[in-house]
Amino acid sequence: MVKLLRVDERLLHGQVALNWVNNTGASSILIANDDVMVNEMSRMALQLAKPADKKLAIRSIDGACELLKDSRSADATIFIIVRTIADALRLVKKVNTPDEAMGINKVNNINKVNIGGIKKKEGSKLIAAAVYLNDAERENLRELKGYVDHIEFRMLPSDSAKSLESVLSKEG
Repeated sequence: MVKLLRVDERLLHGQVALNWVNNTGASSILIANDDVMVNEMSRMALQLAKPADKKLAIRSIDGACELLKDSRSADATIFIIVRTIADALRLVKKVNTPDEAMGINKVNNINKVNIGGIKKKEGSKLIAAAVYLNDAERENLRELKGYVDHIEFRMLPSDSAKSLESVLSKEG
């Protein structure tokens, strides 16, 4: 069961390892990012950041989709981390779309998305604490909303969550 999908440019780091993983009660962490799969140093750093009592899988977006669709993962409680909103949308669309072979009821649908740190870049605007979005990311979020039950913005579990609707309504 997927407990939460988090978007965080830094992927797995102390704040996530100590706060979010424990808060979700997940037994396993899934890092889904195509770039990390081709960077051995990044994979080693992620292994070092993982809590000792948790399992860690590092996959491409397609590999993460395969893992989540595998019935053997049904008993695991999974916390997913992706680097970008585009990665989140791509993964959710593949996982939450009905699969004729598996029927409508998926093993690991993704229902809740947390948006964490997204760095400032050209054309982006601060919309929540440590979250800068450009127009393409806003559009991806609007599309993502059609696939999940809940999208929230917050850095730590102890922070007050802001909903997608409240963040976008402030923009006008």
